[in-house]
Amino acid sequence: MQRKFFFPVLMFLFIASAASAQWNNVIETERMMSFGSRPAFRMEFPNTDAGLVEDLWKDYAKKNFGAKLKKDKKSGEWSAMDLKSAIMGDDKFAIYSTVEKNDKNSALTVWFDAGSYFLNRRDNPGNTEEVSRALRQFYIDVRRAGIQAELTAEENKLKDLDKKQKNLQKDNDGMRKDIDSWKAKIAKAEQDIVNNEREQEQNLVNQDAQRRAIEAVRQRLNNVENERN
Repeated sequence: MQRKFFFPVLMFLFIASAASAQWNNVIETERMMSFGSRPAFRMEFPNTDAGLVEDLWKDYAKKNFGAKLKKDKKSGEWSAMDLKSAIMGDDKFAIYSTVEKNDKNSALTVWFDAGSYFLNRRDNPGNTEEVSRALRQFYIDVRRAGIQAELTAEENKLKDLDKKQKNLQKDNDGMRKDIDSWKAKIAKAEQDIVNNEREQEQNLVNQDAQRRAIEAVRQRLNNVENERN
């Protein structure tokens, strides 16, 4: 009985753990940035272009945090200062973020500078949860845009194949027309050969007749003295 009960519970815990891991796309971590190692939020995007992540993040940060991000060429960080947003409560804050590229994958790391601390669950669990929820929505937006880009690319491949198919069909029709034209020319040439051979045969007959005529005239020329009036 205990084994029968233990197996379903184990399966439930495994499924719940897998579902939780799948949904937990926003990782609360600590990463190095321009101020040193600080609490941060990180999202990794498989098979997603870094340029797409940057563009969407700039738009999302502006709409949801009022942040007009600017890039520091030296550190590579996108940042915005003196921000206010309901997600972060009444206090002003700053955002620092980086977008990384690794092969076909990309990652976004975001730091929220609340002034006396960088946002984390221990110091401010409420705002951390709000920010995590907002970033989870951003993750979904990026994945949707990435998959849409992938879909568009696949659709373009199909369009290229359709275009190639039409060109191949056009070439095939052209070659068939050429073959029909060549067949007609070959048939005419074959008939011309038959007619030519017939004319050659008739010409040989005419040549023999002409030789006989020449010979007759030659004999008359040789016997001209013997001709009688």
